[in-house]
Order: sequence, then structure tokens, then C-alpha cells
Amino acid sequence: MGIREEMTEQSRLSEALRRFTELYGDGEVRVLRAPARINILGEHVDYVSYLKTSSLAFGSHEHALLMLFRPSPDKGDGQVRGASMLEKFPPFSFALDEEVVEDRSRQTWESFVLNRPAPAPHWSNYVKGAVWFARWKYGASVKRGFDFLIESSIPPQSGASSSSALVTVAGAAVRESNRIKCKLDELARDSSQAEWFMGTRGGALDHLAICLATRGHAVYIRHSDQLTERIPLPGHRYRWLTFFSHAADKGRELMLEYNERAAVSRLILPALARDPKAKTTPKTMTFDEVERRYPQVFRECERLFPDLVRERRAHPFKVYDRSIHHIRESLRVDETVMYLLHPDVPEDERMREVGARINQTHASLRDFYDVSTPEVERLIEIITADPQVYGARLMGGGFGGNVLALTTPENTQALIERVQADFYGPRGRDGMNEGSVMVSTPGNGLEILDPKIIAAAKDE
Repeated sequence: MGIREEMTEQSRLSEALRRFTELYGDGEVRVLRAPARINILGEHVDYVSYLKTSSLAFGSHEHALLMLFRPSPDKGDGQVRGASMLEKFPPFSFALDEEVVEDRSRQTWESFVLNRPAPAPHWSNYVKGAVWFARWKYGASVKRGFDFLIESSIPPQSGASSSSALVTVAGAAVRESNRIKCKLDELARDSSQAEWFMGTRGGALDHLAICLATRGHAVYIRHSDQLTERIPLPGHRYRWLTFFSHAADKGRELMLEYNERAAVSRLILPALARDPKAKTTPKTMTFDEVERRYPQVFRECERLFPDLVRERRAHPFKVYDRSIHHIRESLRVDETVMYLLHPDVPEDERMREVGARINQTHASLRDFYDVSTPEVERLIEIITADPQVYGARLMGGGFGGNVLALTTPENTQALIERVQADFYGPRGRDGMNEGSVMVSTPGNGLEILDPKIIAAAKDE
């Protein structure tokens, strides 16, 4: 998942095609393109089950993950072989039958991922999750592997969903290789489930935005009824900038933090909402308390989040603050959609309202969801000191990653220079050259590149 901002996407594709041939030989090459997911509002609400929640996101026109792939022959060896243009992600291979995956007539996907230890961190897991899910869902129809190479301008571990993009393109590639038809919204929801293979228990926000984005629009995602709507989003007079602060370490401890919030949102808050004796939402609870009050919910927590319950059984976790974020964040999304669709409100006034709610979301993620860091706070401080910035917030899962800022095309370069001088420079970093700055406008979602584009890149 490489970062090479100085090159155009066409140039990166041309270089990747040469590398693909070196690795796998001459022949047909197909290319899948998945955009960086830019989530405007609606963070950490896609896995909430006790409220009607929603998110508003778009796919970046300028930044994407490319997967160059070639299906194995019909009578091939059933191998998936992968490589990246970035050296830090070493090549790997695995056989389709490496893991015993019973099809869905015999086993649920939850049972498969819960009855095995979470895999050791490795970028191959995102591909394996997609392939194993396809084998579980389609059974014997999945018999052909594929060779692939990743070329990307999405910073990994940044909050722009490079991992979800990889799961999604891997899911699309295994279906294409085995001639399995699948609608984009179905692929998105399948991919969100496939990502459970890594041990996280997130929702489908990232995957839906990646799959369903269209040029000049945001995707309004209503998680409770699984409906989506495309909302016109002003493009030419505004720019969405993301500044990468530091990588969110997706190790064991951080996974426990994510899953603690998922357990509260999916199981514990719904139990409190159903309980007539629960007059107020408690500030904190422990799993010991959950077991005493709601034994069935506790058993479900043990089933879905075994490591979390075992290691943090007596550790108090926040409940009230999480609910405040869920409630207010969903209201912010719905209000913003109304502003964007309001024909009588001037465009700039609408975008300033969007910016104000972006600021509110950051305060909520910091104060009620506890996913910000001192480094992120310093970056936010520098960005919002610019009067031409409409709003800024932490984007993605948190604990590091990208900060999203809304500004104008005229102010874009000045803002980048300000952040370089006050944030990257003092840390010995060059934000632009290291690929930590992305400038985006709303673009299309997942697509297979036209063979003419591939041919032109080969000739470059």
C-alpha cells in the first residue's frame, strides 16, 4: 500500500504494470480501483444497534488503491499470490484450501471467525479474510486463485481505510476470478463481515462508501435500515484535505479498545435501553456487572469478544459517554444532509454549517469516545488556527491517523505550508514528500478500469 504523491495515478499504474509482469509474467492484467474513504460525519456509529444512526462519506477522486490481478488458470494450483509496490509489505502466498472453511449451510461466518484465534498481524490477513468469506458464502464455486499487486496512494493505518479498500478489492478479485456476480452494496456488506477475520467487530461504513461513491456526491448511509442515498456535494469551490499524524498501532491492545466500544454499542447499551429498571444510563460498567444484570448479554459478549471479556472482566468501561456520542453524532449527520439539500441556503453558508459540525464531531470523538491523541490534538490546533478552514476533525477509528480539514482551493497550498512548518517540520518530517497529505474532491467508487486505460499505461 504505497505512497507516492509526486506521481500521477497513470504513472503509478504504468510502473505497477511493469512490476506485475516481472512477478507473474506476460498476459492479461485486470485492474480494480478502490478510492480512499473520506468520512465527513458519522464516525463510530455504523456498528450501533440500539439507535437509528447514519454517516455521510465520499470516495476520493484523487487517491485510491489499485489492485492489478490475474485469475489463475481453470486447472491452476488454487493459489493466491500477492505483492505490494511498497517494500515494507513483503510478498506472500496461500492456497485456497489452506484453511478449513465450511460453507454457510454447515457453519455461520461468526462461528468460523470466533472459533479460531485472531491471526498474527500481517497485511495478508485482509486478503485471506475476503477469500475465506467468499469460500464460506459460495462454497465449491470458489476454486480459482489469483495473482495480484497493490499500488496505492492511501496512507496505511491512517483513517482513510486502506485496509477496508484492500479487503474490498480482494473480495471483488476472488469473485471476478471465479465468475461470481455480486452487486456493489452486497460486496460492501460482505467485505465488512470479511474484515471480522482480523478480530475487529466494526460496521460497513467504510466498505459502503468505497463501493457506492459517485463523482460529485457523498453517500448518505442509514445504518439501521441499511439504506443509502447519494447527496450532491459541492466540489469545485472546496477541498477536503487529510493530514496524517501518526500510525494507529493495530495491535492487540488497540483491538481491545475498538472491541470494547463495539461491545458497548452492539450489546450493552441495547440491553440498558430494553431494561425497564434502568432509569438512567450508568457512567461506567464492568463485565462482572453485566453478568449479574444481563447474563444472556454477558454470554453474547463472551462469544463475540472473548479476549476482551477475559482480559478486562473487572475493568470499568465507559457507557454514558459512548451513548452521548452516538446520539449527537447521528443528529449532526441528518442536520448536515438537510443543509446540503436546502435549495434556499447559499452554498458557502451550507458548507460553513458542515464545517461547524465537523468541529463538533471532533470534540465528541475526543471527549466522549476517547480516540484522540496529543499528536492529533496538536495537529487540530494548527489547522483550525487558519481562518480559512471551515472545520477539522480526527477521521477514522482513531488513536492516530488522519485529520480531515475542509477549506477552499485558494487556501489549500497555504494550509499545507502551515502544517508543514508547525507540525511536520519540528518532527523532522516532510509531509508532502512522505505522502502524508492528501487533497481530495468527491469521486467514483469501486470500479474495474477500462482495458483502454490499462493499454495506455502499458505504452507510457
